Amino acid sequence: MLETLKRMARIVDQQNEGDLFYQPIAPAYDGIAFKTACDLVFKGKEQPSDYTEPLLHQARQNIKDHCS
Repeated sequence: MLETLKRMARIVDQQNEGDLFYQPIAPAYDGIAFKTACDLVFKGKEQPSDYTEPLLHQARQNIKDHCS
């Protein structure tokens, strides 16, 4: 499953090549975006009523904390 997520990350990177503000996910796969994608896949089912907003909220907070 992790290899599939990495393959998809490379595709997303290719799709966003022309966006000057886009931050690539590959090849490091260690950023907030990749971790959040993994959390949504692997932890999403554990969320109350399969509600993924808490995971997304935490990721947004992590980005804010990282940028300040």
